[in-house]
Amino acid sequence: MDQKTLLAIVLSIGIIIGWSWLFPPPPPKKKPIADNTTIQKEETSSLESKKEELVAIPVQTDLPAVQGESALAKDIVVETDYYRAVIDTRGGVLKSLLLKNYQHFKSGISLGRWIPFLESMLGKTTPEFRTEDNLVQMIKADFVNKVNTLGVRFDENPSLSKLFFQAIYSSDQDHIQIDSGTSPQTLVLRSPVRDGVEIIKTLQFYASDYSIDYEVSLVNRGDAIHPLKVQHVFGEGRVKEPLRGQGRAHIGPVYVYNGELETVDTDDLELEPGRISQMEWLGLEDSFFISAAAGLSQTNRGFFEVYPYEGKEGRELKPIFGMSLPPVDLNPGKQIKSSFKLYYGPKVEKEMMKFGHNLFLSHDLTLEILAKPLLDILAWIYSYVGNYGVSIIFLTILVRAVLFPLTYKGSKSMKRMQQLQPKMLKLREKYKDKKEKLNQEMMGLYKRHKVNPMGGCFPMLLQLPIFFALYSALSTAVELRHEPFVAWIVDLSAPDGLLVTPILMGISMYMIQKMTPTGMMDPTQAKIMGMLPIVFTFFTFTFPTGLTLYWVTSNIISFGQQFIINRIKLPDLVEES
Repeated sequence: MDQKTLLAIVLSIGIIIGWSWLFPPPPPKKKPIADNTTIQKEETSSLESKKEELVAIPVQTDLPAVQGESALAKDIVVETDYYRAVIDTRGGVLKSLLLKNYQHFKSGISLGRWIPFLESMLGKTTPEFRTEDNLVQMIKADFVNKVNTLGVRFDENPSLSKLFFQAIYSSDQDHIQIDSGTSPQTLVLRSPVRDGVEIIKTLQFYASDYSIDYEVSLVNRGDAIHPLKVQHVFGEGRVKEPLRGQGRAHIGPVYVYNGELETVDTDDLELEPGRISQMEWLGLEDSFFISAAAGLSQTNRGFFEVYPYEGKEGRELKPIFGMSLPPVDLNPGKQIKSSFKLYYGPKVEKEMMKFGHNLFLSHDLTLEILAKPLLDILAWIYSYVGNYGVSIIFLTILVRAVLFPLTYKGSKSMKRMQQLQPKMLKLREKYKDKKEKLNQEMMGLYKRHKVNPMGGCFPMLLQLPIFFALYSALSTAVELRHEPFVAWIVDLSAPDGLLVTPILMGISMYMIQKMTPTGMMDPTQAKIMGMLPIVFTFFTFTFPTGLTLYWVTSNIISFGQQFIINRIKLPDLVEES
C-alpha cells in the first residue's frame, strides 16, 4: 500500500476517534419539539370528537365511596426478585424503586484519587449520592408535592392537584411479596373524595418482570359536571452516579414515533415543554437504564417537562415525563378509566422485549447490523466462561481468526509493495514531470507483478466498522456494567482507573509499527506515524476498559501474525512479458 494512502487512513482514524472524544456526537435522530407539536394539533380535532366516548369507558354508578381516611400516611413495600418498590399512601405515589440486581456505585482504584486533573477522564471514586443498600434507585423524588411518580395532576386546576397530592389513599394490602414463579399481585389504592372526585389506582406487579400494569379511574361522586384536564406523571431522572467514561451516551427524554427512536435535549425543554402525540412509548434514559410508559388508551398524549434546581455542580434541570388526557366533562356518577404499561429497569433486551411496544429500540447502537451480533456472540461466550473480560478476549480471537485470510493477503501485498519500491522510485524519477504517464507506468508495474496497491488497506478498513460497532456496544451494554475482569479492573464499562490497558495498547501499537513493512517514508511522515501510539493512548484514557481490552488483544494478535508473516519469504520479483 502506498505510504501516503496508509498515512491518510491512519490519520483519519485518529481524527474520527479524537473528534468523538472531544466533541460527543449529537443524540440520534433528534427532531425539534415543534415537529411533534404540529402532530398534536393535527390530532386535536379527532380527540375532541371522542370526548363522550372517553367518558363512557366503562361506566359504573354503583362504586361505593370511601367512608373515611387514615390519620397517618404509610409506606407499602412491594418486593419482587427484580426490585423493591415503596408506595406512599399520601398521594398514592411511587416513592422509591430500587433495582435489586444492580449496584448504584462500585468503587475501584483510580489515579484520579491522587492526580485531580485525571478525575474528569477517569471518573469520581466516590458517589455524589448514596442510595439504600447501594442499589440503583430509579426514583429521585426531588420535588415532593410538585412532581410525584404516579401522581395525578389537573392542568389549569392547581388547587385540585394539591388536594390529591396531600390526600391519604386507602389500600387493600399493606405489603406485597412476589416470589419467583408465583402469580402477579394487584394493589388497589383509593383516594378520599376531593371536590366531588375520587381517584382509584390499580397496579399489577409481576415476579420476574420490570413491567408494571397501571390503571387509573377518576369517578365523579358529586352532583355537578367536572371539566377536567388530567395529567399522569410516570417518572423522573434517576439518582445520579459517577458515569465513568459514559459521557457520550444520551441522557434524558426519549420516545418512539413511527417505529423510530427519537431523543430530546433536556436543556431544550426549559424553553418549551415537549408535547408528543401518537408515540408508542416515552420515557427518560441514560446509558444503562430507562423509565418508560406506554399508553394503552388511544387518546393518550405524552409530555416532557423540566424543573430547575441547584445541584452540586450548579444550576441543573430535572426532567419528568407523563401522559395527558384530552379535556373532558366528567358527568355525575361517571368515570374515566385509563390504562398504561410502565417499565423501570435496565436496558436488557430480553427484559425490554417482555414490555413490548418496541422498547428495545432504546438500546440504540451504532452500526447495529454488526454491533448486535457481536453482543450476542459475547453473551454466548460469557455463558460458558463466566467472565466478560475473558469473553472479550475470546471474541477478539474469533474476529481476528475470521479476518486472518484477508489480513494475510494484505500483509503479503504490503511486502510485495516494499519489494517494488526501488522500481517505483525509478519510475517517479523518470516521469517526474509527466504525471499522467507516471500513473500509467505505475499501474502497468502493479499489473505485471499482480500487486493490488490497496490490498494492504482493505483489512484495516474492514476492521474500522467492527471497532466502531464494538465501541457502541461495549459503551452501552448494561451486561458489562460493574463486571470485573482481573485485579484492579472492577468495571469493564468504565475507563481503566490505573491506565494500565491504555498504556499496553500504546506499547503494542508501537511494536506493530516497528514490525510492519513501511517501505520508503519521508522524515515528516515517519515522525507523525511515530506519534500516533502516544495520541491513541491518550484517546483510550476515557474508553471503556472492555473496548481497550479488545484493542490490546487485537494488537497482540496482530503482533504475532506479523511476526510469522515477516518470516515468510516471498518469491523474488520476476518481470512478466
